Amino acid sequence: MKNFNRNIKAISPIFATLILIAIAVIAGVVVYMFTSGTLATMTGGGTAAQEKVSVQAVSTNSTGFTAYAQSTSGSVVKITNAIIKDSSGVVLSTVAVGGTPVSLTSGQLVSVTGLYTFTSGSSYTVTLVSQAGGNFVSSSFRAA
Repeated sequence: MKNFNRNIKAISPIFATLILIAIAVIAGVVVYMFTSGTLATMTGGGTAAQEKVSVQAVSTNSTGFTAYAQSTSGSVVKITNAIIKDSSGVVLSTVAVGGTPVSLTSGQLVSVTGLYTFTSGSSYTVTLVSQAGGNFVSSSFRAA
C-alpha cells in the first residue's frame, strides 16, 4: 500500500490554478457575449446608436450657415441644435436650427440652417445635435 501512494502523480498547484483561471475567463466571455446580445435585443440597441448622419458640406454667409446633411440610417433623424466650434475645438455657440426640429429621412439631402456671425477666413466645424442626443460633426471649413 505504501508503494501505491508514492506512484500517484497529480498536477502541480500552479498548473491547477492556471487551468481554473482559463476556465473562468472562457466562461466569463461566453456569459458576456450572451448577455450583451440579449440586452441589445431587449432594449433595441438605443436610439442614438441607430442614428447615422453624414454632414456633406457647410456654407456660410453674413447672417449664418447652411449645413447639408443626409441620414444614412433607416430611421428618421430630427436635428434640433447645432454647435459651432473653432479650429481648436472650443465651443463658440449652441444654435437652435429652427422652431421645429429638422427631419432627415434616409438618403435625402436636407439643408439645416442656423444664425451665427462667423469671422471671415477662420476655420470652424458644425456639430448637428439630434433630438435623441446624437452628435454629427462636419468637416472643417473656412468662413466666407
